[in-house]
Amino acid sequence: MESELNKKLVLTVLKHIPKNKKSVVYLSNTLNISRESAYRRMRGDIPFTIQELVILAADLEFSIDSIFDQEKQNRAFFDFTKMKKNTTDFFLLMVKKYSELVEKLNMVKKLEAIMAFNTFPPPFYADFPDLFRFTYYKWLHQDKETYRNTPYSEVVLPDEAVVFQRRMRGNLVQGSNVVIILDTDIFLNLIKEVQYFYHRKLISDEEIVMLKEDILQLIEKFEDIAQTGHHKSVKIQVYLSSLCINSNTAYYTDGDQVDPLFWIFTINPVVIQNTGFISMQLKWLNSLKRQSALITQSNEIMQAEFFFRQRDYIEKYLSVDSVP
Repeated sequence: MESELNKKLVLTVLKHIPKNKKSVVYLSNTLNISRESAYRRMRGDIPFTIQELVILAADLEFSIDSIFDQEKQNRAFFDFTKMKKNTTDFFLLMVKKYSELVEKLNMVKKLEAIMAFNTFPPPFYADFPDLFRFTYYKWLHQDKETYRNTPYSEVVLPDEAVVFQRRMRGNLVQGSNVVIILDTDIFLNLIKEVQYFYHRKLISDEEIVMLKEDILQLIEKFEDIAQTGHHKSVKIQVYLSSLCINSNTAYYTDGDQVDPLFWIFTINPVVIQNTGFISMQLKWLNSLKRQSALITQSNEIMQAEFFFRQRDYIEKYLSVDSVP
């Protein structure tokens, strides 16, 4: 049993080492071991340690769950980016990861996706500079005590984040066939977040106007998708959930590889490759879909009422105060 497991591990590692790199040299440099030790691991004479396995899985981007038959057990490995002490650096790291994911998904010809949101992840704001900056501002405010009373005007989006934002522009969603299930309060949640900072006098009247404009454009983009069923070349079906969506989740597949994402924090998704867990996720998403109403090119009255209500929320909660 152990020899078979180690053999499977070695084959997985060798399969994921880039073809332009020599396996022995790669293992020696990456694991900081001698070439003889690398040879012994490749031959299966000695097994990789758990620490070595974690290093290789992270660097070569393969799932530890793909090696261990975890679907028959009650435990699963997961990939979660560890928080850095520097809040800005961590934000940049996560935005970079999103940018790379967007580019990766754009390379897949037949990509299907189903996702459920109660708030939008950063890539959905890439076309809207003020909303994207607000995501960064909110992250600073939540993660660092020193930013609790810092005005929005004093926070500047790092140049590197602007670069990644521009790379994601125009890629609201990726795939050839996409299902998006929205919590009916998804825009209201965003509006109330902006309202919170505005009422604390951390966002000015001029800034609230700019943020309102970005939110309106985001609503218009989703309304256009609901009316046409497309965003660029992507076929999209938008559903309104009849149930509360507790957390964001997304499921991408090209038929062979599956990319499951779960959000605990605003910008930091958890990735779990356990096949049993993925099956549960897909089952839950399909169940949620059945209990939701399709508004893409259908249910025109419900569709119109939903988007009218979102614009009404903006006027109700983000009106410029008459009293300074």
